[in-house]
Amino acid sequence: MKKKLLLTTLLLSTLSLKADEFIGIIKPIHDVKISVPLDGIVQSIYVKEGSYVKKGQKILKLENQLQQLEVNRRKIIWKDKAQLNASIENQKIQKRLFNSTKELYEQTRAVSEQEVQLLESKLYTLKGDIAMRKENEKKEKIEYNIAQKLLSKYLIKSPINGVVIEMGLQRGEWAKSGKPFVRIVNTYTCYIDINIDEAYSSKLKVGKKINFTVKTKNVTAKKKGKIIFISPVADMASGLVRIKIEFLNKKNRVTPGLSATINIDAFSKNKRKEP
Repeated sequence: MKKKLLLTTLLLSTLSLKADEFIGIIKPIHDVKISVPLDGIVQSIYVKEGSYVKKGQKILKLENQLQQLEVNRRKIIWKDKAQLNASIENQKIQKRLFNSTKELYEQTRAVSEQEVQLLESKLYTLKGDIAMRKENEKKEKIEYNIAQKLLSKYLIKSPINGVVIEMGLQRGEWAKSGKPFVRIVNTYTCYIDINIDEAYSSKLKVGKKINFTVKTKNVTAKKKGKIIFISPVADMASGLVRIKIEFLNKKNRVTPGLSATINIDAFSKNKRKEP
């Protein structure tokens, strides 16, 4: 019922407009809602509502003392090469002992063949032990990197340039993963989301640059934009085709979130002639 009412309102508003005017919604090209990737207590908040942030700038940090200790522990384990170095030195000694014993056996038979074989077996065991320790060192490095990566999740950074318009957390508050707490928008670039008749949209192409005029209650602004999306299907109820037009909004003259009447000369010029 609501959908039918909305479509009826849209059609009635369209009928009252000029042939080359349409009603659309202005939206920011980037509008992100940020949540924390894991549960935790908010330790620090670096921005507030209204703050301009750059991509990669710190937004907030969760308490991370335990994870920091885990990173330090993993680093110590990875960097500890005492046992590996001991095995390498032992291998050198064992190799010299084996070579001298083997030479003694071959020249004088002063030692038994069994003693030579026993020394050779110990030498192979040491080689296997060194190889195993080297592989363990690789695993320890990976575990250290995993701990570091997990630590980085406690610090939340902005994924875009923009303005913080919502900050739903306070210091000391419990943050639950998956729930959006921060919203950042970039209004420098916006787009208009409109629905137009197929007679107009059929002549348009993605990437085409067009001039248009945006009219809100308080602002009339001439803009130049680019078509970034044309729906491949029309709405079954209204027969209208959805398109998006991207444009620069450097001085924030146009407020995203508002509906606007859009006058686009390119549509009327490209309108398909009636038979």
